Amino acid sequence: MNNDLLNKIQERIDTENIKPLPRWRFLLLRASFWLLAVLSVIIGSFAVGAILFLFLDYNQHNLLAMPYSATELLLMIPYLWIILFLLFIATARMSIAHTQKGYQYKIHTVIVVSVLLSIIFGSILNLIGISKIADESLDEVPLYNYITYDVRDAYSRPIIGRLAGIIVSVQDNENFSIQSFDGNIWKVQLASSTFGFIPKASSTIRMFGVLEASSSIFFAKSIGEWEQ
Repeated sequence: MNNDLLNKIQERIDTENIKPLPRWRFLLLRASFWLLAVLSVIIGSFAVGAILFLFLDYNQHNLLAMPYSATELLLMIPYLWIILFLLFIATARMSIAHTQKGYQYKIHTVIVVSVLLSIIFGSILNLIGISKIADESLDEVPLYNYITYDVRDAYSRPIIGRLAGIIVSVQDNENFSIQSFDGNIWKVQLASSTFGFIPKASSTIRMFGVLEASSSIFFAKSIGEWEQ
């Protein structure tokens, strides 16, 4: 480097009063990338926990064993949580890449580790009930209900043989009325296969059966308590 160039550099430093950045700012920047990576894995864990909870909830209410149309199957996929999971895994990868030695880590290694950590922690969150609490809290948000599949909606379709709700009146052990989750009142008559079930007012039940359109009576072929 010649003297003229050195002089120009020095002159610019003096003119613009350029000073070196303190070390703590570089350390803070590096720490912020690691913090962002950790937060991304944590949020990814919540997304995994939500996905696990939803599918376990479907199974608990016997939804996975029922026949579905292609449209309904597509609606059951938790797109919101899958997108959030992928988004924050990508964020974790980019954050680690910007750390001091992040360039040394292979892309697929970082992604695999981030995914595994999210699955492990997400499973723990679901196991201890945090995912259920989060889902119930989000149920209060109208937008969330529009973009996620609600098991209560699946059992508010008597026309295709699914009905659930709260028993509001009992005539006898084979005839009673329920209020479905969408607010409608339905008369229910038990078929022979459901003998042994005793309807109780205020209990919540789910049923499979056939709706007789002419009389608006739902003939229940199988019945069980609604799992909360």
